[in-house]
Amino acid sequence: MTPRILLLTALSAAALLAGCATASGPQADPTTPTALDAWSREVKVVAEPQDVRLAPHETGLSVTQADALEGFVIAWMKAEGRGITVRASDTGPSARGANRVAWDARDRLVSLGVPPASIKMAAYDGADDPKAPVIVSFNQFVAEVPQCGGWRNLSHSNDNRAYDNFGCAVTANLAAQVANPEDLVSPRDQQPVEGGNREVMYDKYRKGEATGSKRDDKASGAVSQVVN
Repeated sequence: MTPRILLLTALSAAALLAGCATASGPQADPTTPTALDAWSREVKVVAEPQDVRLAPHETGLSVTQADALEGFVIAWMKAEGRGITVRASDTGPSARGANRVAWDARDRLVSLGVPPASIKMAAYDGADDPKAPVIVSFNQFVAEVPQCGGWRNLSHSNDNRAYDNFGCAVTANLAAQVANPEDLVSPRDQQPVEGGNREVMYDKYRKGEATGSKRDDKASGAVSQVVN
């Protein structure tokens, strides 16, 4: 073999080696689920309705009911709630009074700083119940996190795979620390500027002052009670 042929052969081999050195190997598919993805699917976000029930009055919202709505709005703010629904019976002898209280309740919520666009008015069938209440509610979300356990020697691995609980603790801690678990479900809409009354209530809250008027037991907002 002549020197020229030997040189060409060597150059060809070098070129092949260089190509092997610079060629990229198999790339990981970013859409392929990982061990951490499995735990994120174990986080369950559950809606827990929070409501206050108002007795129907043909004269409209009572003073006690107005106070109860103030406490309701404070709870809504603390929970970083989104939409508020006001539901009134549109059947039976209480329909007229329920309708009056429902619209008064909406006006009261707006005066306390709730954006009108966040309030939904709805009706329900109260049958013949003369005391079918007006229900003012919002959903407060809580995160149910996975229970981690079954730990083993983390330094021992025969197959070079993630251990059973890899990522569980981190996922559970992050989910538990989210201020509003609803953010794990969907991003929130841009919020309007706080109203004047809402800013006053926030200022009292920051100072540790009472943010609502004194209320009796009927103004607790418990599901089993109706505020008169």
